[in-house]
Amino acid sequence: MEDTFANRLKEILSIRNMKQVDLCEKTKLSSGLINKYLKGKAQARADKLTILATALDTNEVWLMGYDVPMNKDFGSIKNKSIYVRDLETNKPIDTIPLALKDNEDENNYFAVKAIDQSMAPLLDIGDIAIVYKQNEYVSDCIYLLKYQDVSIIRKIIDTPDGIELQALNVWNYPTQKNINKNEIIILGKVIKAQNESAFK
Repeated sequence: MEDTFANRLKEILSIRNMKQVDLCEKTKLSSGLINKYLKGKAQARADKLTILATALDTNEVWLMGYDVPMNKDFGSIKNKSIYVRDLETNKPIDTIPLALKDNEDENNYFAVKAIDQSMAPLLDIGDIAIVYKQNEYVSDCIYLLKYQDVSIIRKIIDTPDGIELQALNVWNYPTQKNINKNEIIILGKVIKAQNESAFK
């Protein structure tokens, strides 16, 4: 089973014998943001993940919670092609390069283009979400899933009354509550966002 980003961050801080204040100094990230990461209240976006991994001399993929070696130097990085799938039909419409280690299988990944602003500012219309294929979820992480026969990207949150599907743009996309786990199908975990909309 995958670990969480918060647990991995705590673990590597302990291994590197660093305190939160040391990490703030090294990364120039605010103590408030680091605190949110450590408490599991926020996930690091791609740019911040790179900063953290560099400062902690660790592998970004390991830091995200995946079962890969902790150290950076395990195999060379190569651009491999992954499919971009249409969010409505799930059919391949394009390919894009993704930097992966030699021992990582590109068939475990695919991408989708956001078709709405429900996950803004992380994903706006036209932005690409890189998805790692899996059918299980961990609460408080963002997934591509099917709900009521529609593919959507949402943060999944466990509650005593079932699960909630939460958009990041909560003002325009209300949280869907009291959902039975059997009503959703997990297609994969969103692990990275490519913000094409930033250049519009």
